[in-house]
Amino acid sequence: MSIFGNKKIKVFGLDISDTAIKVMEISKIGDKLVPSAFANVPLSDKVINNHMIISEERLAEYIRRAIDKAGKVNTRFVVCSVPEAKSFVRVVTLPKMPEDEIETAIPYELEQDIPIPIDQVYLDWHILKQTEEKMEILVTAAPKEYIDALIQTLELAKLTPLAMELESQATARALIGSEDMKKTLLIVDLATQQTSFIIVDKGGIEYTSSVPIAGNAFTESIARNLGINKPDAENVKRAMGLTSESKQGSVRDAILPILDSIIDEIKNVIKFFENHDIDKRTIGDIILCGGTAQLLGVADYVSTRINLGSTKSNIRVILGDPWAKVNGYNHPKAVQIKKDEVLGYTTVIGLALRDIDYHPRYRL
Repeated sequence: MSIFGNKKIKVFGLDISDTAIKVMEISKIGDKLVPSAFANVPLSDKVINNHMIISEERLAEYIRRAIDKAGKVNTRFVVCSVPEAKSFVRVVTLPKMPEDEIETAIPYELEQDIPIPIDQVYLDWHILKQTEEKMEILVTAAPKEYIDALIQTLELAKLTPLAMELESQATARALIGSEDMKKTLLIVDLATQQTSFIIVDKGGIEYTSSVPIAGNAFTESIARNLGINKPDAENVKRAMGLTSESKQGSVRDAILPILDSIIDEIKNVIKFFENHDIDKRTIGDIILCGGTAQLLGVADYVSTRINLGSTKSNIRVILGDPWAKVNGYNHPKAVQIKKDEVLGYTTVIGLALRDIDYHPRYRL
C-alpha cells in the first residue's frame, strides 16, 4: 500500500519542520484559486529535534493550534510534508518488465543505495521513461518509524492523512510552470535549518539532496561577529542581507563564507548530475526559494558566483514565484501574506495545491 496517496479529494497542506508548523488551504472561488486559510506557528524545541518527532501528543496540540489560527479550514483531509532529511530519492534503471516484477526488483536495486535496511522503509515509485529495452524509475523511500509516528500524530489531531509528500514534490508543484515543462532545472530551497537541491526535468523530479546549512547558520554567524543575541542578529540579517554599505560590511562578512559553501554544493550537484546523466542534459536555470533566498543581494551573488569562470552558457538564477499557479492570491477573500515572506511558504503552498493542480510526475 502506498503511503504517498493516490486520491483527489479536497485537502489542506500541512508543512512540519523542526521549528514551525505551516497550514494552508486553497479554495476555488469562481475562476480564482484563493489562499483561504493560513497559519505559521513556531514550534517548541521539545516537540521535534533533528527531524525526529519527540512527542506525538504535543505535536498534535501544535497542529490543532495552527489550524485554529488559520481560520476556517474546510476539510479534515490533509497532505503532510515529509522532510528531505527523512527521505531518499533515487532513479534506478531496469530492463523493461511488467509492473508486478518492478515491485520485486526495486528493493534489490535500492538495498545498497540507502543507509537503512530496506524492510524498515516505505517505498513508492513511478516510471520516468522507457524504451523497448529498459526503463528509468524514480523511487522514493521514507523510514517507517518516522512515517508511522507522523500518521499517529495526525490521527491524534483528528485529521485524516490523505497523503505524505516529500517537501521537494510540493516545492516543485508550486514553482514549476508550463514554460518550465521542457527544461532541466535546479531548485535550491534555502530554508531555516537546511538547504535542499531538487533537479527537475520536464516537470518531474529526478534527484534530490540536502545539506544542514541555511538561514540559521547565517544568523548564528552574524550574532558571533557582531556580539549580539540571535533575535537581534535575525533582524539585522533580514534588514541588511548582502547590501554593501560600509556600516553593514560585517554582516556581509558573516554571511558570505556560509553562502559560499552552499554555492560550492550547488556546483557539486550540477557537476554530478551532468557528468552522470546518460542523456547529456545540462542545467539551464536555477530557481531559488525558501525564506533565506529573499535576503537582499543573495540571488545576485549566487548568479555571479555560479557563472564565474564558467566556459558554458550562463546559468540563469532567479527567485521563484510560489503564487505562480494561485491566481487569486490578491482576492478580497484571500489571507494576506507579506510579499517579502512568501518564498518561505513555497512548500505549504505546493501541498495545498495538490488536489487542484494535479500532475502525476510531482507525486511519487
